[in-house]
Amino acid sequence: MLQNISRRTLIGSAALSLAAGAIAPASAAKKTRDDADLIVCGAGMAGLTAALTAASHGLKVIVIEKRLWTGGDGVLSTGHFATFRTPLHKDLPQSLPLSAEDYWRLIERGVIDEPLSKVRDNQMNSPVYYGVAKHNPEVLKSCAMRAADVIAFVREQGAEFFPVNPALPFLLSSRPGSMTKIASTLVTKLRTAGVRLMNRTRVTGLVIEKGAVRGVRFAGKGGTQGTLRARAVLLATGGFINSPELMQRYKRYWSSAKRGFSFEGDLPADHTGDGILMGKAAGAALEDMESVPKFWAGPVKGTPAVSWLMLDGATAYLVRKSGRRFINEKSARYSGCALRLFSLGSEPGYMLFDEETFRGHYHDELEFEKALAEGGLFKADTAEELARKAGVDATGLKETIARINADAAGSGKDSEYGRTDKFFRPLKAPYYLSAAHYPLAFKTEGGLEVNTHMQVLSASTDKPIPGLYAAGAACGSITTRLCDVFASGLIAGESIALGR
Repeated sequence: MLQNISRRTLIGSAALSLAAGAIAPASAAKKTRDDADLIVCGAGMAGLTAALTAASHGLKVIVIEKRLWTGGDGVLSTGHFATFRTPLHKDLPQSLPLSAEDYWRLIERGVIDEPLSKVRDNQMNSPVYYGVAKHNPEVLKSCAMRAADVIAFVREQGAEFFPVNPALPFLLSSRPGSMTKIASTLVTKLRTAGVRLMNRTRVTGLVIEKGAVRGVRFAGKGGTQGTLRARAVLLATGGFINSPELMQRYKRYWSSAKRGFSFEGDLPADHTGDGILMGKAAGAALEDMESVPKFWAGPVKGTPAVSWLMLDGATAYLVRKSGRRFINEKSARYSGCALRLFSLGSEPGYMLFDEETFRGHYHDELEFEKALAEGGLFKADTAEELARKAGVDATGLKETIARINADAAGSGKDSEYGRTDKFFRPLKAPYYLSAAHYPLAFKTEGGLEVNTHMQVLSASTDKPIPGLYAAGAACGSITTRLCDVFASGLIAGESIALGR
């Protein structure tokens, strides 16, 4: 049973001292005609999805985006989606437990991403995610139950997927270029539907009329400023990993982490929590602001990455520069492994595997041949030669391989970190070792609290703030996984169109 914890207990009653632009009270002297039914703030995947969904129901929609391009960070992502059975699973046995409820049980247990019981990690040195449950897990469940709809939706926008990995049937990997294709197709469909897209325009405040959100103030190109009115506003403005003030206040321990997907940093530096702050200024409740940022592991720029996502579905181990392992790779997963390295001083980690894994399911999906040819992956017949090529300690690496092999071939239990999963097996030469990958924070969890219709809740009443909705990474009530981001957009668009 999931535990409902009072938001006030978790967050406290301290008022947020950071300003996101004052709320603009609407004039009571005259009634102003609305410019749209819905204003979407943020043209990332959640915002675009909500805009198209609302427009398909006949709503007049305006989308405002501060960046020059659309698609948000989704176009930079690896394109992995969690879902239950879809038409893509047609070749898998019907008897395989792949129902929506099977999927939800795995989410609760933490098999699919971080478990609900661990989404609020605020433990400095935790190798995995610990904490308490979300304020209202039904919000996350409402998104999870739309996972199959998400797959159908992104396929309609041109996304293509690799064959399902039978070892991880709940995780689907999109082919390279799919995320960009989704964004471009959504924009084309929005324009065809008559949706107004305002790029390079920043929302600076919300218009409030008799306690309801009725529009936004904005600053656009060339210093232009103005106000737009609508009966609903959706905040899909992303997280706050680039806000020093919010990071220091809510995520102080992790505020020193390098940002991006590579060691030099390649993430847009505009994740400043605009929507979260505007919502808070309008009286919105916040949720999970103290939870750990999402961690990744990436190489230096220009070096092909060997994604640690492979830990979910293949035999692989992680070592430090000493050649020694440092964690139970399977239970911690990619984020927990990167978090552990961060707690060790942000030193690099190296992925270790063998020919069977190299030729296995991830061979094409993770482009192992390219990584091997371009210095992101090294191959050798001995531990000593492999260590020399990758720049790790030869003695440590040799002893690590020997210990893994002895444990796996003997008791079948990892004597160092307790692994007993099906991927814990001996390694056979030739061996492979990736280039150095460093722990990197690439997005934040936490934001505006919503209900199952994506309506933003008031901090004082726990009731919806009329006219205000949130989706994607600006929403604290869901995870920032792609499946939940798209699902929140679908739900928000439908809720607004149906007047919920």
